Amino acid sequence: MKGLRIAGLLAVALVLTAAACSSSSSSSTSSTATSPSAPAGGGGSSTATITAANFAFDPTSVDVSSGKVTLTVTNNDSTEHTFTLDDGSSNTPLPAGQTQTISLNLAQTVGWHCTIHPTMTGTLNVG
Repeated sequence: MKGLRIAGLLAVALVLTAAACSSSSSSSTSSTATSPSAPAGGGGSSTATITAANFAFDPTSVDVSSGKVTLTVTNNDSTEHTFTLDDGSSNTPLPAGQTQTISLNLAQTVGWHCTIHPTMTGTLNVG
């Protein structure tokens, strides 16, 4: 019985290791916002992908559900940017050429901007 448990644990560890090794962290030059999705058990959850390129965010308007929001923000510029919510509740550095995952809990629509380049703006539309 003990041998079966150890074998089972090793099998789970191998599957998790394989999954971790096969994941990709490459950045993409395209950007799309996904539709909000509601998880089982209630509460809202949304994901979206945003790209900073040529000193602009794309898209500049993203529709999300209230509740947990996960953003994947990629900086395709050769200079650093930030992804900062206008209400000051989140400020994430975006190093040049890198991707950041940002988890938020939103109850209302909020704008965002780059603190380094204030003309870079957008809005998270909470619905």
